[in-house]
Amino acid sequence: MTFPELTQAHGRTPNWMLRLGTLSRNDDAEVLSDVALSPTCRIRLTRGDGWFRYSHSCTGSFEVFAEGKRILFEPAKQGDLDGARADFVSRVLLYCVDHTSITWLHGSAVRIGGGALAFLGASGSGKSTLALALARGGADHICDDTLPVEAAASPVVWPSDDIIRLCSDSRSRLASSANAIRRESDGKFVMTRREVGSAHSSPASDGHDGRCQLNAIYILNPCEASVSGAAASRRLDSPTAAVAILMQHLKLGPVVSREDPVRLVRQLGAIVRAVPVYELTVSRDWSRVGEVVDRVTAWHAQSDVPQNHLISA
Repeated sequence: MTFPELTQAHGRTPNWMLRLGTLSRNDDAEVLSDVALSPTCRIRLTRGDGWFRYSHSCTGSFEVFAEGKRILFEPAKQGDLDGARADFVSRVLLYCVDHTSITWLHGSAVRIGGGALAFLGASGSGKSTLALALARGGADHICDDTLPVEAAASPVVWPSDDIIRLCSDSRSRLASSANAIRRESDGKFVMTRREVGSAHSSPASDGHDGRCQLNAIYILNPCEASVSGAAASRRLDSPTAAVAILMQHLKLGPVVSREDPVRLVRQLGAIVRAVPVYELTVSRDWSRVGEVVDRVTAWHAQSDVPQNHLISA
C-alpha cells in the first residue's frame, strides 16, 4: 500500500511501521465500539493487553501495538484499499500518537495575522471549502479535516497530514486543475496540498514543527443565501457551552482507555478558557465567498493573540 498523502521517513527513524499480515483471533478482547454503517458494513474497535484493533468489514483490520509504533493490517476479502487508506490516515494513525496533551478535532485551520483559526462543523458545512477559500485570499493553510490542538496556557494547532478533501462543487471552483489521489465513499475528492497549490502556505517554515498559536475556533452554521444579510456573522459562545459543542466534533469517537472522557473534558476546558469559540453563520451563496473571506480576514488580520472573551462581533 502506498500513501502519497503522508511524509516518508527518508532515512530518519520512522514514527511507526505498517506491515501486511494475518491477525489472530481475539475472542476475549474488550469491545469498545461496534457500529453498523450499513446493512453490509460495520466498524468494530476492540482492545487487549498492550494492543487495540480497528476492524472495518469493507476495508480490513488494523492491529496497533508496541505503543503505537507497530501496526499490522489484514485486508478484507475483496476489500476497498482506498477505503483502507482513508481509515488508516484519518483514524488509525490518530491512535498512535501521544494523547496526553493533544486533542484531535474534526476540522480545518488557517493562519491569519500570526495566529490560527480553526473551523469545525457538521459534515458538509463547508470547513474545507472555507479554509481553502481563505488560503486563496492570502491566509496560510495549516491542515484539513484532521485538526490536532495542543492544550496549554496558549493552545497551539499542529499541522496534520498533507491532504485536502473537497466535494465536487468546491473542487470545481477552488481546485479545478488539481489531480485527486482518490475519491472516497462520501464522494469527496482527496488531493495533496501541493497539488491544490497550498503547499507553500505551510507554517512549517516558522520552525517548532509547524505549530501555530490558536486564536479562535469557529463552529460553522451555513445558511441560505440572503441579499440583505451579512455574508458572515459570528456569535461568541460561553466556555461552558463551548466544551459541549466541541465534544460533538472530536475526531476520535470511541475511547481507547477508561481515562479518555475525563482527559478530553479537561483538555477541552483548557482550550476554551484560553481561546474564544464562535458560532459562524455564513451564506451558502458562492457569489459571496469573497465577502466571507474579507470579513473573516478583517476580524483577525491585526490580531496576534486571542481576542477578549467578553467581546463579540
